Amino acid sequence: MTLYEKIKALYPELTDKDFFTVISLQNDSDGKGDYIKEWNHPTLPEPTQAQLDGVK
Repeated sequence: MTLYEKIKALYPELTDKDFFTVISLQNDSDGKGDYIKEWNHPTLPEPTQAQLDGVK
C-alpha cells in the first residue's frame, strides 16, 4: 500500500485537491520511499509513523 493510500485510509475525507494544495508527498529516489514533505492541512493533524504503520 502506498503512502498516499495509507493517508487516504486514515483520512477518507481528504480530496485529491488536498494533495495538490496543503499536503505534499515526495520520493527522493534514494531507496527510502515516499514521505510527507509538507503537511499544512488546516484541520487534520499530520499522521504519525505509528498510525501509518498500522494501516493494512
